[in-house]
Parts: sequence; structure tokens; C-alpha cells
Amino acid sequence: MKAIKKPFLLICLMLFVIMAACSGNTEKPQDQGNAGGDAQAAEQTGSNGEETKPEAEPEQSDEKIFDLNGETVKIGLWWDGADPRETKAEERTPAAEMMVKKIEEVEKKYNAKIEFVKFADYENYVEHFTTTSLAGEPFADVVVLELFWAFPTLAEKGLIEPIDQWLDMSDPKYNEWMRTGGSYKGKQYGHYDGSPSPYGFYYNKTLVEKLGLEDPYELQQKGEWTWDVFRDYVKRATKDTDGDGKTDIYGIAGANGGVKWLAEQFIYVNNGAVDKDENGEIKFSLDSPPAIEALQFVSDLYNVDKSIKPNVEDQTKEFVSGNGVFYAGFSWELSGLIEGLAGQEIGYVFLPKGPNADDYKSYTPFGNMYFAAKYSKNAEAAMHIYDEINLYGEGRKLTEESWAMSWPSKESLDTRKQMYDKIGYISYYAVPDGEKLFESVVKDITDGKVTPATAVDKVKQQFEANIGKLLSDSK
Repeated sequence: MKAIKKPFLLICLMLFVIMAACSGNTEKPQDQGNAGGDAQAAEQTGSNGEETKPEAEPEQSDEKIFDLNGETVKIGLWWDGADPRETKAEERTPAAEMMVKKIEEVEKKYNAKIEFVKFADYENYVEHFTTTSLAGEPFADVVVLELFWAFPTLAEKGLIEPIDQWLDMSDPKYNEWMRTGGSYKGKQYGHYDGSPSPYGFYYNKTLVEKLGLEDPYELQQKGEWTWDVFRDYVKRATKDTDGDGKTDIYGIAGANGGVKWLAEQFIYVNNGAVDKDENGEIKFSLDSPPAIEALQFVSDLYNVDKSIKPNVEDQTKEFVSGNGVFYAGFSWELSGLIEGLAGQEIGYVFLPKGPNADDYKSYTPFGNMYFAAKYSKNAEAAMHIYDEINLYGEGRKLTEESWAMSWPSKESLDTRKQMYDKIGYISYYAVPDGEKLFESVVKDITDGKVTPATAVDKVKQQFEANIGKLLSDSK
């Protein structure tokens, strides 16, 4: 599967400006003054002979002060429209207006100019960053990178810098997606004030009511949206309505990415993984108990219950035609599905939690973040600039206000809000041919040829060799 060439989070890109770094700064440590230890801070006698208290020392700050001497800081990316200043003032959204103000404040504070630098050739983007970095002049000081580019390769090669040496990651303003997706080997590299588009189950609420089934959202909110409940649910939803011996309504009508992506999700919502062990170390893990259990679950849905529509080419067709209860997809697909389901109500829920999970969660293999270029002359100042540009709580509030205008019900909106803080990263796309090997496992299972354990065993040796090559090439 080809990586998506523009970030999925168009809303987030509208709402969060991410600034970049600089070239050539003179760092000035904060003046620490007397620090309260000088004997001269004792009581003094005024001209009238009365004892007077000395004026209180101003509160000291540990913040470093950077003066970039008018240098231009650069943010590297591959798309247009990132700079809100390019939008006419009368056409700016409230978020864009806030971003412009922050840019102006930061430029003044750091005595710098901020420039967005586009390198539009996505296929050669990471090579361009690598080449310019090794030449000692990365094309940007803060650079947008796909996570599967950054980890493990660029981190292991030392081309990006850990940012937790400069920023306090215990600050609650940093969200869970940034902490988990942007970390590697216990260090924080990526920075992102937002979250990627989550993957969940859309459902035809009108059809659910017609079939006399309980609303999935209600099951979710009661904590009862589990694999056992889900399996029974989609089995009951799968029906031959006209008695001709052919299924007319499927429990699962389709999925973005087909059964392959659906299988990925079931592995991860069961606390399994493809390429990470329980300690987060890169290791072939598709043969772990949680992963095998998830693949068996998919096999049962597909081969035993036959509640997943087989051989689907247009993954949304049956769903928008009213011939299926569930469609698995990303949140950004909402508007198209609403249009297709004209006259019918739509809902949105998490995938059901697996036996090894204690909460609902969504996962994605897609996501890019902002990284400090190791060989930038001003990497630390650049990351501070980026950090201060973000809208954080204000940005999230504006994002949720925009969601309220697009999600069709308070229940679906609530699910989307919950997902903001519950998105994890599927990392095995960095493994050479990882997707191809995983897809062959899913095909063997859905074709009913072999058991999940046997299908996994067939690819294990090659998968482990490819992981070894990835790690070796990253050194």
C-alpha cells in the first residue's frame, strides 16, 4: 500500500501551525540575579531612620532566551497552504487568525523570521532530508516526517534529535498520540499537537432499528462492546431477507483497506502487534497469543459465521446501499458516507475491545509529526519555537467545534471526541515487504486454506529476516 501523500488531518493542519527552526543563534542564559542568598538583602535603614524592607526580588525563570539575530527559521514539509499568513485576512478562520498572532509573537521573541519550505517530491522527500542533513545543512530545522520514516531508521542514524531533553513531556498539554506515536526507545522525538484520523465502525442506525438490534453506541458506553457481543451481533445482522438462499444483508459490509486492515485493527485492539513484543522492542510478534487470537476471530467471522461480505471490490458500495450494518473506516470518510446513505441515519463506534484489552482504542499506520533536525545549527531553539506556536487547548476546542458541525448526532460526536485521546500507532509498515507478508497471511486465512497459526508460520522466517535487514540498514 502506498503511503498517503498528504496528511489525513486536514482539519488539524488548519488548526495547528507548527513552526520550525532556525540558523545561527546566540544563546543567552536567563539572568539569575541575587537568588535571595546575599547578606545585602537584609533590612536596610531609610533616610528617616526607620527600618524598611527591601523590594521583593522578581520571580526567576528557568526559561532559556534565544536571540536568532534576524535569521530565518525553516519548517520543512511537502504540501501547500501551511502558512496561515498566505490567506487573506478577511478569509481567515478564527484558528488561522490565532496562528498568525502566535507567529508574530514568536518571531519578535526570538528575533527571527519563519519560513515554510516545501519539498514537493514525496517519494524522494526523506532522501532529500537525509542528504542535506549529512551535508551539514538540513533543508529545514524542523521537518515533517512520516513515523515509518523516522522509526527506526532516522532515529538510529542520528538524523533527528530527542526533544525531551528540552521540553517537559510531563506537561499535560502534550496528548497521548504524541507521546506514544512520537517516542522511540524511551525517548521522545516527534511533536504534534493533534491526532490522526481514527479507524472505527460506521453503522447504519436506521437498519439497526429495523432489525431490532441494540444501538452499538449504547453497548459501547456500558462497556459491553466486546468481541463475544460483536460476533453474536453481526451474526444476527447477517440475513437472507427474501428466502432465495443468498445473503442480502451482511453484518460487516466492507472496510477501508479490506479484510487486511480490519485484521490489523483486531490484532491491535486485543493488545497484540505485528512487529513489537510486550516491552515495545522491535520483534516479530504475529505469532504471539493476542495476535493469533485476533486472526482466529477474523477467520471465524469470515469463514464460519460468514458475516463479512466476501470478495468486495468497492468497499463502501453495499454499506451505502443499505445492505450492511457495519463499515470499518477512518473518520475522514464521514461526509462521503453521509451522502451515500441519504435518508438514513449513521452512527460511529470503536471496534469492540478484545479479551486482552481493558479499554476501547483505535489504531492507525499513518501519521506524521514534526522533528528536530539533528544537524540544524539551532535545533533546540527551533523546537522551542515550534512548541510555542501550537494552540493546544484552544486548538482542540476549535477542532471539536468543527466536529459538532459535521457529525450527525451527539452520540457519534461523543465517540469521535473519545477517540482523540485513544489512538495508537501500527508500526510494522516500516518493515520491508511487511504489508505484503501480512496480506498473504490474511489471504490464506480468508481463503480457508490453513489455520491462522500455520499461515503465520509460513511468513515468519521471511518477516524476521526483513526486520533484521531494517535494523541493520538503520545503523
